[in-house]
This record gives sequence, structure tokens and C-alpha cells, in this order.
Amino acid sequence: MYTVLIVIHALVTFSLIGIILVQRSAGDGMGLSSSSSTSFMSGRSAATFVTRATAVLAAIFILLSLGIGILTAHNHTNSGSIVDKINNDLPAASAPVVPKQPLKPAVPRPE
Repeated sequence: MYTVLIVIHALVTFSLIGIILVQRSAGDGMGLSSSSSTSFMSGRSAATFVTRATAVLAAIFILLSLGIGILTAHNHTNSGSIVDKINNDLPAASAPVVPKQPLKPAVPRPE
């Protein structure tokens, strides 16, 4: 189930990227775009289709993301947090070594 959701999520993601790249940019009025006869889709119906397709794909993307997150949370209830795992893997800190006798300076201090 999880793998199927991940594959569908990847397909929706690539479709969303593609449909966003097909959209006309806001800077079309600056003369940087190609003519309307060579564009993939033109006219009002194309803009409506692309806008609706973007909205639908975005909604599916969000719902799949939430579903995968909830499914993952339910499957890993006893695992704890990553920080707990890191703290458990670290060796216990030992007490610092304190010499029994104070160290004498190698060179005597002039008095």
C-alpha cells in the first residue's frame, strides 16, 4: 500500500511540474514569448483547462502527502524520535580523570 502511494505521489508530482511549466508566464506582455500560433495551447479554454488541472493536481498532491505522512506515523509508533536514537547510540560519558597529586611545575617559579 505504501509503495503504491509513493509511486502515485511521484507521478502526480511530475505531472504537476509539467502542467506548471506549460502555463503562460506573467511576463508574456513583455515580448519574450513565442507567437500564439506556435504555442501548445492557446485561447481562453486552454487557460481554464491548465488552471483547473493545476488546482486538481495540487489538491491530489496535498492529500497524498498528508495520507503518506499519516500512514508513516501509524506504522512507526514505537520507534521514537531521531534524537532519542542518537542519544542511545552515543557511549556514556565517563567522569574526567583527576590526578591524585597536584602537578608540580617543570620550572620552579622565582619567588
